[in-house]
Amino acid sequence: MAAALIFMISCSDSIVVNNPSPVSYNEIVSVDIGEVNIKLFITGNDSLTLGYNDIFMKVKKGNAVQTKGYVKFFPKMWMTPTFLHSTAVSEKFLYDAGTGYYKGYAIFNMVTGPPDVIWYGVFTYVDENSNSFISDSVPMYTKYDSTKQWRLIYDQSEQCNYTISLVKPFKVVPGMNDIQLLLHKTDFQLLNFEQIDNAVMSISVYKLDSTYIQSTGNVNPVSSPDGVYRGKFNLPHKGGWQLCDSIYYDNKWITNNPPPMPQFFFEIN
Repeated sequence: MAAALIFMISCSDSIVVNNPSPVSYNEIVSVDIGEVNIKLFITGNDSLTLGYNDIFMKVKKGNAVQTKGYVKFFPKMWMTPTFLHSTAVSEKFLYDAGTGYYKGYAIFNMVTGPPDVIWYGVFTYVDENSNSFISDSVPMYTKYDSTKQWRLIYDQSEQCNYTISLVKPFKVVPGMNDIQLLLHKTDFQLLNFEQIDNAVMSISVYKLDSTYIQSTGNVNPVSSPDGVYRGKFNLPHKGGWQLCDSIYYDNKWITNNPPPMPQFFFEIN
């Protein structure tokens, strides 16, 4: 099928061609590891942000663009000279032929405030022969974005944390909206993150100014093969809304239930 969609208007000879806007990949980081160069790109923004980020990487070895192997990415932030934490990222960034990039995500849990608060990224490229190329720590910066949301859940029974992160939508429309979420389990120090893909989620949506107004037609998010939980939620009219997500995992509720938590907030203008 041709890339352009062609629509016939009435019975005239007029043709309207609707071409999708090209995606702009903005380079954020470039790091050399001997003969290997890794560049990190994002779309739709000029900076990494708090919350969910789609991450794209290009790898060159010598002058040859790589399409095999994979990239690992470890962000770290030093809170003191001896205490650091990390954040949730894709386990591996694999080459995606559709975009021409190694593709994954990073969910940053702090904004930077140089010179004291800075993310440092460690990049590892593993080629098709299992040779590893590991970078030094590369400074990286994040900014606040009010449309990005993530929540931290503390499980006292296991003394661990869970993070629930909004992947989509960052902007909502009246009526039904698709929702995508990621769930991770992490230690108390927020150093090691495990993506959880077998939890059960139940959502409810309330008007912010009234606990009695609740939307209907919502579809509970369920896990997809990529580990993303996908569902739908309804914002029937203008105003502020809160989406509450109750999560059952490992034979227990890991959210406060009742009331359902955590909460994500949306506004229909």
